[in-house]
Amino acid sequence: MAPRRKALITILKLTDLAVVTMALVAAVGFATDGTILDWPEILEMRLSLGNVLVFAIYIVAWHFILKLRGLYNSYRLSPASRELRDIGIAVLIMVAPVGLAVGVGSLNERFLVTVALGSFGGLAIERRCLRAIARRVRGFGRNLVDVVIVGDESCALDAAVRLVQREGLGYRVIEVIGVGSLNGDEHARHGVLTKVEEILGRQPIDEVFLAIPLDRTQPLLQPLITMCEEQGTTLRLVASLAVLDWSRAAVDSLAGQPVLTISSGPPDSLRLVAKRMIDLSVSVVGLMLFLPLFLAIALAIKIDSQGPILFAQDRVGLNRRRFRALKFRTMIQGADLMQPDLESLNEAEGPVFKIQDDPRVTRLGRALRRLSLDELPQLVNVLIGDMSLVGPRPLPIRDVDRIDVRWHKRRFSVKPGITCLWQINSRAPKFEEWIRSDMEYIDNWSLALDLKILAKTLPAVISGQGAH
Repeated sequence: MAPRRKALITILKLTDLAVVTMALVAAVGFATDGTILDWPEILEMRLSLGNVLVFAIYIVAWHFILKLRGLYNSYRLSPASRELRDIGIAVLIMVAPVGLAVGVGSLNERFLVTVALGSFGGLAIERRCLRAIARRVRGFGRNLVDVVIVGDESCALDAAVRLVQREGLGYRVIEVIGVGSLNGDEHARHGVLTKVEEILGRQPIDEVFLAIPLDRTQPLLQPLITMCEEQGTTLRLVASLAVLDWSRAAVDSLAGQPVLTISSGPPDSLRLVAKRMIDLSVSVVGLMLFLPLFLAIALAIKIDSQGPILFAQDRVGLNRRRFRALKFRTMIQGADLMQPDLESLNEAEGPVFKIQDDPRVTRLGRALRRLSLDELPQLVNVLIGDMSLVGPRPLPIRDVDRIDVRWHKRRFSVKPGITCLWQINSRAPKFEEWIRSDMEYIDNWSLALDLKILAKTLPAVISGQGAH
């Protein structure tokens, strides 16, 4: 490791430990009776030798856990979510012993929560600030990483252009080594490896990029891995596997072996964890708040028509797994058995079935559907985890079996939801518009988009536009 990078890593380590120490001190500031101590009071607290030793051991343990989680490796090419995930895991590991010790001495639930939130929040903010400063510094040509790119002409030049264009990453391309055609040509392979070795021996090189179609990496990959391992140089493989129209690629690990994962849904990240937390919180609060309304609707259904209060139907969810979706019954008993006789009245385009004046709908059912109150029991599906608050509407088995366009099935790459873009925009019975709005949601998903859809759902429900 270069002396400059070693110094920067040392500063980062010390800053991390300072943040953790501040979180611990803040936790101590919450006295056992719930009052908050002033800084002078905290500083005046008497410390025993045993407490100092425990504190020192705990801080050292923090250092090793942060290091083991890879938080001092390079995150230049990694998304922010990966660093936040690693911080979250490290915090959980270090807070777990505190949780087990709750009730011993002055350790209580307030202390635990303050340490957890303070450590995660402090480390996350500190890392984001340092990354922002680092990007600014790199823009002035400082703290750069010298790289050599090995690959065929198109892939290698494309990788070089991408690195140069994103100057905030701080990469300086020293040389691009073309490999040409290596089809069984041992002399050409040896020439490429010799040139790489000469450059590594001639000047400090931080990283080597191998940019070549995946089916042509075999002649060079293992020799380059061995060479870079022996010289302590990082090797990165830019795997030109195929053209990805919608999917995202990520590298995972299986027993130490890299696994290239390609998925078309939103990538697993802390944002998905936050989405699930929002789902859980809103569903629990909603079920409690709407309990009187649930009871009133249940009573009204019983008075209005014969049959059960709830209607449970098999729907298709994430990764085409089936689940029982719950709704308040809005049709006469046995309505599902009558559907084959009503197919000729279907007003919807594509594989879905919708009738504006469905003869099976009860008087109360029409009112419930107009206000979308029939879907309130799906908060239970959200609580269980079969659905989310926001996502493509879950389709019945009958509709899914009739989907004959393959890319339409990409809607199953995310959890279905109670509300969606289609529901707040028009709810027109045109499946092509419906499916395109689902694709728009999947491709542009974010927590902000979810909140925007939730905010627009109530006005759409009140207007009753397109409700059947």
